[in-house]
Amino acid sequence: MIEIKNISKTFEGQKLYEDFSLQIEDGEFVIITGMSGCGKSTLLNMIGAIESVDSGKILIDGKNVMERKNRLEYFRRGVGFLFQNYALVDNKTVKENLKIVKGKSKNNVSIEEALKRVGLEEKENTKVYKLSGGEQQRVAIARLIIKECSVILADEPTGSLDWKNGEIVIGLLKQLQAEGKTIIMVTHDLRLTQHGSRVVELDA
Repeated sequence: MIEIKNISKTFEGQKLYEDFSLQIEDGEFVIITGMSGCGKSTLLNMIGAIESVDSGKILIDGKNVMERKNRLEYFRRGVGFLFQNYALVDNKTVKENLKIVKGKSKNNVSIEEALKRVGLEEKENTKVYKLSGGEQQRVAIARLIIKECSVILADEPTGSLDWKNGEIVIGLLKQLQAEGKTIIMVTHDLRLTQHGSRVVELDA
């Protein structure tokens, strides 16, 4: 369970959150929407412990991830990120990109199995820069399948994709949710809200 308790956050002189609380149950697919500049990505980054809070707590299974000792374990085995820009090494092959994660993970899922699940088993030795945007995002999802994580934070994961590829990515995220993972996704595309188990709309 994720508990956001009475957090406040000011960013570049703008107060984004004041005494804000939210509870997310295990296995939910929560979609966060709102106007540009309302703090959607900042909230996601705070839940991911890569952005600090000014006050308040963010608890993951009862542990405050703002504390260093809990944050390191959370990064290793608790949380995975899916970004709009894919965050892959362009001049390395798909397999080389996934090896970086596999070497740190105790998960039993192989690189081959992860690629098969995202429909890219024949792209294993292809350089990332030769892939389409949709294929690159599926490699990023394969990386999450290999990594040990119970929470997936997705920041506009379909923002650079056409509608068809966006639907494929959402379908893969829903499969991960069906396996028990908690998905929190930020999007400005209101068409995608139908896929969530809950929508949280932030005020500007």
